[in-house]
Amino acid sequence: MAEFTFMEQQMLTQDLTDQQKVLFNGQFASEKKDRTLIFVLSILFGTLGVDRFMVGDIGFGILKLLTFGGCGILWLVDLFLIWGRVDDFNRRKASELVATIKMTTPAAPPPAAPAATPAA
Repeated sequence: MAEFTFMEQQMLTQDLTDQQKVLFNGQFASEKKDRTLIFVLSILFGTLGVDRFMVGDIGFGILKLLTFGGCGILWLVDLFLIWGRVDDFNRRKASELVATIKMTTPAAPPPAAPAATPAA
């Protein structure tokens, strides 16, 4: 799947108020994963499953850990797949954050209707 872009993030947060967007941006910045960092970890420690643990694939990470990266085969396959897994993780995390923010913070009040002027 394609990279989780800024435009996609903007579309996801378009219904949020400015205060909610600030909250989302702060929280998402601390929880998102960097594609390049995870790729480097995959190269260095992929046979131990570290890359999969980092993107929340605990079961697959344990499999790679116990089989030493599937004797190197799973490690090699993950060098090509890990970019997409990171993007999926970031998309999922952003969607969860938006849903949580919408539930826990009050929405902006609707704009007040203009006062009716008395007819003369």
